[in-house]
Amino acid sequence: MHFAVTPDEVLTAFGLSGVVYFPRYKAAHSHLDDRTALFLSSVGLPDAEWFMSKAGLTEADSINLAEWYSDKGGVPDECRDWLVLGLIAETTLALAPDSGTVHSLGDGETQLVYAPIHRDVESLVYTLTRFESVRRQLAYDTEDVEARMDALRTEISGFDPLPFEDGESQWNLALEEVIDGIW
Repeated sequence: MHFAVTPDEVLTAFGLSGVVYFPRYKAAHSHLDDRTALFLSSVGLPDAEWFMSKAGLTEADSINLAEWYSDKGGVPDECRDWLVLGLIAETTLALAPDSGTVHSLGDGETQLVYAPIHRDVESLVYTLTRFESVRRQLAYDTEDVEARMDALRTEISGFDPLPFEDGESQWNLALEEVIDGIW
């Protein structure tokens, strides 16, 4: 299978210790479709200071969303089988295994609220990798930051429009913070 982001690109952006690979399970309890499972086992999921893969936490922690949020109030029924992928800033990202969509999650008044932020895990890793590559370039050359962020937004939106569809999304916030010099 061909993916838009290669294992080498992810390793180059995040380093050997910055990528987590997930074994492929052929068990009945595995909800992942073959493409997602293959992606996570061959390309992997980044683990960095600003994006913490769920695999970077203690093994005792569950990746099941309902268990993850069991002490924080209600989890909508449609989210009960979702899998926690990681945290970006203070936003939890979870995978809906049936659709493959990645959602951002936040605390609502009575229960968890969620919105799609990536069409699939491939889009998430593509976005993380492109963002990290530009972020590293900016460590050495801070010219035209706003133009670079606009170009990055255009590139990512061409691959998957979801990350920037909501003006309040974590990705829009991250790019604005880079422009403002916070990152």
